[in-house]
Amino acid sequence: MQAQDIVTRILARLDQPASGGYYTPAEALSAANEAQRFFALLTLGLETTASFTTGSTAPFFHMQSTFQDWLLPLRMTAGGSQVRPARLAELDSLDSGWQTSSGAKALRYAALGFDFLIIYPASQGLTVNVTYARSPVPMVAQTDVPEFPEQCHPAFVDYGVYRCREREGAQEFQKTLPYLERFLGEAKQYASYIRGRNIALRYDKLPFELERVDLSRLLTLRKGLVPERKTNG
Repeated sequence: MQAQDIVTRILARLDQPASGGYYTPAEALSAANEAQRFFALLTLGLETTASFTTGSTAPFFHMQSTFQDWLLPLRMTAGGSQVRPARLAELDSLDSGWQTSSGAKALRYAALGFDFLIIYPASQGLTVNVTYARSPVPMVAQTDVPEFPEQCHPAFVDYGVYRCREREGAQEFQKTLPYLERFLGEAKQYASYIRGRNIALRYDKLPFELERVDLSRLLTLRKGLVPERKTNG
């Protein structure tokens, strides 16, 4: 589906004309783009391979300053050898002075937070090749198409309906929770496919195991949060 198709379907499910009313096409498009970003985070379904050269901040790097679509590393090599993932405790056990150590060959990396990366040991001018999970290119023009396979596109419509109605709250918001559930169900299926592929490719990171997450509290509002309708009598 093209962006205009997704927007039209979102507005139709919101009982709005294609030109917009209470909800505008711009709001629907924003919700569809948010759906894409959330889907990419849950599934790690988009990736890019690129290289960068370490600078004066070594061994510490903020990757989004180099790659604005960065989510997390999947595989890293330097000098033709794989750089293996590690935790800070492992770096401490390898070298108590790892924060100031330098070397021509990187051995380990640690990914913290959303874009913070540590490479050990690292010196200026080291070329590192990295395959990383990325966020999608935003849809802007009406003819833009989501980067995910077409079978995933209806899930973006579902999320768009949920996201637009979220601001209304109460019973109107509660009615859209099945849309969110369908979106998460599609993400779970696609993440399962990506997980199998990443294992086969021996990537360092796998998608979230959504099948192990209890979504019941997310998809059900607690009693008392939604006001009951009063009846005359």
